[in-house]
Amino acid sequence: MHPLVGELTLRYETLALPGDQEQSLSTYHAEPGSPSAEALRLLAGWGADAARQRSASSSAR
Repeated sequence: MHPLVGELTLRYETLALPGDQEQSLSTYHAEPGSPSAEALRLLAGWGADAARQRSASSSAR
């Protein structure tokens, strides 16, 4: 459940890192074309917008 876009249905994979049994990498993804995929796209856009605003604000100082 995400506070801005609601419920997300995600699949995940956990990959073992060669040579280090104590660490792994987990990736999460939504089914292409699903409402969850659209919600992730929306969140990514908001994140990019926020980063641009922070960058512009820092440059103005």
